[in-house]
Amino acid sequence: MKRIAILSIALLCSLPGLARADRIIWLNSEFPPMAMSQGPQAKQGYINVLASFLADALPQHQFGEQVVPWQRAMHIAERGGPYCLLAAFQTPEREAYLRFSKPYGYVFPLGLVTRRAQREAFASYLNADGQIQLARLLQDQHLRPGIASQRSYGSLIDNLLKIASDSQGAAISQIHQSESTSGLFSMLDHQRIDYTFSYPGELVYFASRHQDLQFYLIEGNDRLLPGRLSCTRSAQTDRAFADLTGILETNRHQDVLRSSYERWLPNDLIEPYQRMLKELPRE
Repeated sequence: MKRIAILSIALLCSLPGLARADRIIWLNSEFPPMAMSQGPQAKQGYINVLASFLADALPQHQFGEQVVPWQRAMHIAERGGPYCLLAAFQTPEREAYLRFSKPYGYVFPLGLVTRRAQREAFASYLNADGQIQLARLLQDQHLRPGIASQRSYGSLIDNLLKIASDSQGAAISQIHQSESTSGLFSMLDHQRIDYTFSYPGELVYFASRHQDLQFYLIEGNDRLLPGRLSCTRSAQTDRAFADLTGILETNRHQDVLRSSYERWLPNDLIEPYQRMLKELPRE
């Protein structure tokens, strides 16, 4: 009887639709409010919400999560295995070991953050569209920027920071700690720096501690960024990647993602965000 039962189970597992589900692990990092695994707002980041939607839409796969520092996540993905990501921007270097989907949505880029009480000091550095002309601003030695040590702010901002440092422009303060964004906002609160760089959602997430902050888009860094899911170039992710990209083609995820992302936007950016979405070229 025992042998018959084992044969029966094996036969059932071989039938179409009853094969054991693929095990896929989302590689994620703690990056509020995009992704949060701890505290009272755990799983309420817009990446968390999207991951939950995709898991519900694809019951033929078993999705787990591994939360690690971002550099560690990239190292794991590069080695291959049953891993997918929702927060990795597409670059030529990453394409060597990750395959990327079409955009699942769009988010604001990094911008400049200052205290609202200091807005007049930045007025002369705004272009006609209200965007900060960062190259000019960084030469003003009276307005002090603050950045997180060893963090990349993207090629444009990083290059302008390097030029300012080499040309003895504005004196750049650096902070060395894990919660660098909150630390830099505290430096703004205490007027130890005059501006820093952040995603707009971080202003909302930290609003209970830092309530007097203003966000500006930066000239040349003002376009919405495409978010793409990616999976390792491994046999373990072949079927999952095909199914995940198939869900994106249906566009069923868009309203879920947009509402969860807008939850973390300052109120004055929701209308511009919706307008910029409508102006995107169709893919």
